[in-house]
Amino acid sequence: MADSHNRSHFVDGVRQAPHISVHFGPPAPSNKPPLGQPKPKKRRWLKIFSAIILTVAVVIGVLFVFASTWSSSSFVGAQQSILGNARDILFRAGNSDVHISGEETGYVNTLLLGIGGEGHDGPYLTDTIIVARLKLDTKEVSLVSIPRDYQVKLPGFGYRKINAAFAEGFNKHKDWNEAGSLARQMVSDITGLSIPYFAVLDFSGFEKAIDEIGGVDVHVERTFTDYQYPNNGTGFLPPQTFTAGDQHFNGAQALIFSRSRHAAGPEGSDFARSQRQQKIIQAARAKVQKLNILTDSGTITKLLQTFTSHFHTNFSPGQLFRLARIAQGITSNQISSSSLDPNTGIICPFIEPESKAYVLVPCPGKTAEDVKDYFNNSFSIGKLAQEKSVIWIATTDPKGSRYKRVAANLEQAGLTVWAITYPDLEPDQTVLYQVNQKPETANYIKNTLKAREVSLAPPNIRIDAARSDIVLILGNNLPARFTAPLPATTQPTATPAATGTTTTPLQLDN
Repeated sequence: MADSHNRSHFVDGVRQAPHISVHFGPPAPSNKPPLGQPKPKKRRWLKIFSAIILTVAVVIGVLFVFASTWSSSSFVGAQQSILGNARDILFRAGNSDVHISGEETGYVNTLLLGIGGEGHDGPYLTDTIIVARLKLDTKEVSLVSIPRDYQVKLPGFGYRKINAAFAEGFNKHKDWNEAGSLARQMVSDITGLSIPYFAVLDFSGFEKAIDEIGGVDVHVERTFTDYQYPNNGTGFLPPQTFTAGDQHFNGAQALIFSRSRHAAGPEGSDFARSQRQQKIIQAARAKVQKLNILTDSGTITKLLQTFTSHFHTNFSPGQLFRLARIAQGITSNQISSSSLDPNTGIICPFIEPESKAYVLVPCPGKTAEDVKDYFNNSFSIGKLAQEKSVIWIATTDPKGSRYKRVAANLEQAGLTVWAITYPDLEPDQTVLYQVNQKPETANYIKNTLKAREVSLAPPNIRIDAARSDIVLILGNNLPARFTAPLPATTQPTATPAATGTTTTPLQLDN
């Protein structure tokens, strides 16, 4: 602000500077009109016009200095210069001629990261790791969290938790783009997705940004208290309690809500924390959209000032502004969220024999391909979670391998599964009947199990619409991965998370 104040005085000084002429030789003939005649206005307007041009030039110069300073700090990609970034901010923001990687495939993939920043232990360890995917044709968004304890092999560093990728990249190169590049590489290896972009925000920037937009409104699923939330030193804050229901959070409250991991019960899990982080992201997006911030230059300026030292990305300014305009109008119903965690049955806890470190790895019987499938199906999986369907699986052998593998797959997709014993012969083809309309769940089952949907209720099953959404009768055409013998595995033994599958006899018609 001081800079701009000084520039303002400079402009005023230029405007008020006296006009000085120096002549050599005989005096120049006077152009002054005789007394009593009006002075010509040409020179007066020339002075005014010159002052206006000079003022505009100074304003553009100030904006350009601000834009280039911000761009050199926040926009760290190697694709264009500081001059190009500043030009993007001033003249090209949001233009359709700015290309975004992924447009040719219809998906824009971005790695969203949260770090503690300076003044925190492990300032560059990623506390938040989210793969954000934008499907351009339908304007749908998928958010999938990766737990920070997931084990990866970092080039040059060996096996480490994935939250160390960004930190090791930064510590080695002292460069934000190199840090983001290593994190993107590791996440791309896990997901099988091309991830051209990253964006990282530290805790302080997060708090300030939430405060700048006036806080966020969040629905808290259940009341919980964290008795061990760390302060900025070596101790803890007083117990932090969040009450179930609709709440309004300022920046500090939103940060604690999204980072808390020491509450008793289910809210003390990494899964619950990742869900809360996604809630805050969606709440902030909704608030920005409600305020129509893209047209509010004052708020944008404040956010840019906040982000200057707290936010870093390899998006160019033009790409980022264009992406924001593409995403305008997306509603909460178009955003789905999920988390790769032990509840999926794909990854399991494991204790390293030598270091005794707690890590997460693919469960026995699962491979890296199963993890990639989870991310490739992220849009449908997120929608399944929203539908919260209950599936009755009718089979002649509810304790058999086929049933267990089908049930595990559906549970990994976020569905609730119950088994019923079906007394009739198994049909040649797996059959699906929708008791309550659950279109995304039905499509997922049809695509995954090669099931055929029928419009009439299956015979000999007493259906209860309050307890079941879909009835599934397993047939003889299940894909090989549900029927083939399990391959031998050399993976470390881990204890899978408990599943919700229950074999229970439900009442059948006589």
